[in-house]
This record gives sequence, C-alpha cells and structure tokens, in this order.
Amino acid sequence: MGRVMTMIKVENLGDILLAERNQLDLKEIRSIELPALVDTGATMLCLPQKEISALGLSYLGDRGAEPAWRATTATGPVGRKVFQGARLTIMERTCTIDVMEIPEKGIPALVGYIALENLDFQVDPKKQALIPNPEHGGKMVMDLFMNCGMRIAE
Repeated sequence: MGRVMTMIKVENLGDILLAERNQLDLKEIRSIELPALVDTGATMLCLPQKEISALGLSYLGDRGAEPAWRATTATGPVGRKVFQGARLTIMERTCTIDVMEIPEKGIPALVGYIALENLDFQVDPKKQALIPNPEHGGKMVMDLFMNCGMRIAE
C-alpha cells in the first residue's frame, strides 16, 4: 500500500477559547504544523512529547491503577500518556481530539482512525493519498446513528 503522509495543524483548544473571549491575542495561540503518517491501525492522534509540550496540552490523568494509558504495539502493550484540549486541522477540516504521547525518536506523528472518522477522510491506496470520503460529494458528513442511517452534513 505504501505510506500516506499529510500535513497537520494542531492547536491548543484552551488558547482558542480564550482568544474567542478576547482574553488572549490570536497570535498567542500555541500551534504546530508538521507532516504526519496516516495510520488506519492507530486509534488516536499521536505526537511526540516535544510537540505536546510546545502546545501546552493538559494531561488527561491516570486511568485506574495504571500511571499511564495502555497501548498495544507490535512489540506488546506499553504505557502512554494522553493529553486533552487539541484542535486538529487537515485540509481545512477541523475537529477537537485527545492526543497520545509517542516516543521522540523513530515514530512520526500519527493520524489514527478517530481523527479520520471525525474529519470524514479515507485513504486512497492507489494514489497513496488522504482524500475526502468520495461517498459524500466533497462534504464532511458525520454518522449520527449508525444503525438508522441518519447523517449530518456540513
């Protein structure tokens, strides 16, 4: 299939909300832009700690007795931290999303299937590209009731 890369913009949602209330200048919104690997096998948006720190995202907290979230990898389960309060933009489509921390070296930023579903994108394996869902005529559509077939179009 090959690798599918896309440019992403990630912003601190808390900063955006403060700017909307005129409590922060738009220029002060913390954001990053970087290439990311589209990984339909990954669940979340995954970023290295350096980028998470630059964004100033809030740690979501411990779950249960574990000090970090558990993630399944090719080498087995590992602990990972999860952060909240991010706004993700890909090709002018935007959603809010949690972010999982990944190791600094060897793994690029990853766009997982939650973001792909939220933004109504699909991977075109022939073109090795991320594309808007062709079933929706270029519009972003979100399934509201999967069993009922109801959809919301933007």
